[in-house]
Amino acid sequence: MKKTKKEKSKIIESLKTKFEENPGYVIFSLLNLDGETLQTLRLQVKEKRGLIEVAKKTLIYKSNPEFPFSEEELKEPFGFLWLLDENLSALKTLKDYKKEEKIKVLGGYFRGKKLSSRDIWGLVDLPSREELISKLIFSLSLPLQRLTYDLKMPFSKLLLILSAIKK
Repeated sequence: MKKTKKEKSKIIESLKTKFEENPGYVIFSLLNLDGETLQTLRLQVKEKRGLIEVAKKTLIYKSNPEFPFSEEELKEPFGFLWLLDENLSALKTLKDYKKEEKIKVLGGYFRGKKLSSRDIWGLVDLPSREELISKLIFSLSLPLQRLTYDLKMPFSKLLLILSAIKK
């Protein structure tokens, strides 16, 4: 169904605000995704503060004249995964689809830098912030645990020796 000029201008304005307000996006191919898989992906991404959107190339180029991807790079039908915050949890939803080889990432943009497909998959494979914090806490607490054990040990041995002498 063909869209009117008014509908197209609304889409362009919506895209402009998304390009300005969001820290980044991922562009992925729609070729290997059926409707059901795409809908499931949309729901999973929405839960993790992201948004999936499909738009025509002409409207994208009109909304963002400095769009970093050329027509050559975007030959196949594609969609956007918008990252609505600095946390990359929405991006992590692609991990399951990567294992099943259902999704092909064409590229992305994050914090002012154009990212290749390889860069995106590298970000997907990074541990989450919570995982990194728990690893840091564990690594900081381990020497303290060893120290308390080392300090308790001589006293424990002394008590064992004194109890053996008492008998």
